[in-house]
Amino acid sequence: MNNKNENPELEQKRLSLEKQIAIGIWIQVIGATIEFLGIAKLRGISENPDSIPEKEVLSGAGIQALGTFFEAIGVTGQITEIDNTLKLDAQKLAITGDWLQSIGAALEATGGTGEFLQEQEKANLFVP
Repeated sequence: MNNKNENPELEQKRLSLEKQIAIGIWIQVIGATIEFLGIAKLRGISENPDSIPEKEVLSGAGIQALGTFFEAIGVTGQITEIDNTLKLDAQKLAITGDWLQSIGAALEATGGTGEFLQEQEKANLFVP
């Protein structure tokens, strides 16, 4: 955000809020990484680790983790960079990270749906 104000107090508040946002995103990086590693380990003990849905879930989680990492680097760069060109590059990186997270979430959801349908088929459940 480049809404620079002449008011130093407001500028300080803005910077403080931007730092809080960056910290939140870095926490998401940790969470997304833990999720990805957990899914990878779970797939390692799965009955059917080569199933397409399981591969989609794992790939989706990995793409999301990578996207979150890119976003965190980009947001941090927007806060720390002085040069406007580098700030714009950091913004582009953050947006790229957002897109990767979206793509990863869609892939993970597709895989999760596939896993659900396979489990439902095995259990022969009735869903009215």
